[in-house]
Amino acid sequence: MHTVIIVEDEVEVAHLVAQYLFSTNRYKVIGMASDINTARSLLGAITPDLLLLDVYLPDGNGLNLLAELRSQGIRSEVVLLTAAKEVQILEKAMQLGVFDFLVKPVLLSRLDQALSRFESRQLKLSATEELTQSVVDAFMEVPTGTTKAAARLPKGVDQLTLQKIREVFDAKPQDKLTAQMVGEKLGVSRSTARRYLEFLLECNELAADQSYGSIGRPERCYNRVR
Repeated sequence: MHTVIIVEDEVEVAHLVAQYLFSTNRYKVIGMASDINTARSLLGAITPDLLLLDVYLPDGNGLNLLAELRSQGIRSEVVLLTAAKEVQILEKAMQLGVFDFLVKPVLLSRLDQALSRFESRQLKLSATEELTQSVVDAFMEVPTGTTKAAARLPKGVDQLTLQKIREVFDAKPQDKLTAQMVGEKLGVSRSTARRYLEFLLECNELAADQSYGSIGRPERCYNRVR
C-alpha cells in the first residue's frame, strides 16, 4: 500500500481526494496539511511515497516548499493539485521533478490517470535490476516501437483500451497471457483483445509464443518485452 500526504488548503478538495484514495484500497493517507508550516513539520517527520501538493497556500508557495524538500534529499513522487495556470509554474514544477499536474476543479477520472502513472513508475523501478535504454524509455514514457504503426493507431484501436491492456502486463510483467485471459480481465471479447495484443506485438512492446491447451489446440501467449 502506497503512503500519501495531501497538502491542500481547500478542505473540500482535500477530503474529496482523501476519500477517493481510500476507496481504491491501494493508498493510505498518513497526513494532511493546509499550510506550509504544518506541511513542513509533517514532511520533516514522515516521507510519503506520494505527495499531493497545492501551489498557493495561505502562508507561502508549495513549489518553494518542494524545493526545500528536494534540497534535503526527500524524493517522494509529487502531483501538483492546484488552480495555478501560469506556464512558469509548470516549468518550475518539472524542474523539481513533479510528474503530473492536476488543475482544479479536479476530475476524479484525471486523478485516477495520475495514480495509474504513479503506480506504473513505481512498478518499473521495483522490477528493474539493470539500467538499459528500454528501461529509461519506459520510465520516461518515451513511446516504444520502431514501426510506423506505433506512431498512429490503426482503425479499431483506441488509446484508452490500449493503455488498459498495457497496465495488465505492467502489473505482472513476468506473466504470459492469452487473448482470452486479457479479454476476461478487461471485459472485452477475445477477438477485440487479440486485435490490441497483435498491435502491441507489432510495436515490439509484447512478445508471443505458441502454447498448447488441454485439448491440444495451439494458442498464442503474450508477454511484456523487457
